[in-house]
Amino acid sequence: MPREVNDTQSYADKVVKLVPTEIVGAYMVLAGIVGVTASTPTAPTDSLSKILIQGVFFVLLVLTPLYLWRVSGVTNIVQLVVTTLAFILWIYTLGGPFAVWGIYEPKVAAILLTLWSFIIPVIVRPAST
Repeated sequence: MPREVNDTQSYADKVVKLVPTEIVGAYMVLAGIVGVTASTPTAPTDSLSKILIQGVFFVLLVLTPLYLWRVSGVTNIVQLVVTTLAFILWIYTLGGPFAVWGIYEPKVAAILLTLWSFIIPVIVRPAST
């Protein structure tokens, strides 16, 4: 399934294409290896885990638009930016590096992600050809 948003897609299709599922999945696997899971959204206590979860986050943050562009064929700049921001929001809902930085609030995360998921598919338009 091509990942680029187009005029013929339904709202639901756009929602799916604006969530970087592969990248979020990779984060969850790597976070689990580090010992930071969604069921323990508090900051890890050991220094190595804190460093590793932040490193994983930043590497995947940089890889998100590159992956979408090179592997999934997305050329719409707005979609690349929005999907990268979606990655940040999804990780925020899991705690991870945001818990390490002391800025994780589960209620705020849930509200932001829910609103983002409803509003963004209406705003993102296909790239003009």
